[in-house]
Amino acid sequence: MASASGNPVGGYADTANPQPTASSSDFEPILLFFYGTLRIPSVLQRITRLQEEPVLTPAEISGYKIKLWGPYPALVKCEASTLENPSIIKGFTWEAPSKPYLDRLTTYEGPNYAMESLAITQISPDTGEKTEKQGGTFVWNGDPEKLKDGEFNPDIFHKR
Repeated sequence: MASASGNPVGGYADTANPQPTASSSDFEPILLFFYGTLRIPSVLQRITRLQEEPVLTPAEISGYKIKLWGPYPALVKCEASTLENPSIIKGFTWEAPSKPYLDRLTTYEGPNYAMESLAITQISPDTGEKTEKQGGTFVWNGDPEKLKDGEFNPDIFHKR
């Protein structure tokens, strides 16, 4: 994922296998799409160590599906998604303002998830207007045999 200047967004050149390639001073804020536990503001606040609960923007992506790894959602490419029958995943976006925040999220997600660049459709909470932006999300990078069909319910998870 590169910026207009050609620098990797978020300081990562290979979004499928993020490895730091730039110093924190080279970091450019990155828009992140959350579909699972990180879409819960209190979880995101705890993991990133934000002083205040983050404000998240409703968003959606297409071309993926959610499977479950135990109780946790895992985003995988959806082979059957077409223009006539799109696979839409609803979630929220948040912009990581500096590299330490992205590093904390990457550590939280662990080696079974990898950052991937994708088109994100943000939805204005006030007007419902949709705006397409480039960003990143964590996709499943582990053994596909460990995934099961099912739905992630953030309300149930949040009550744990």
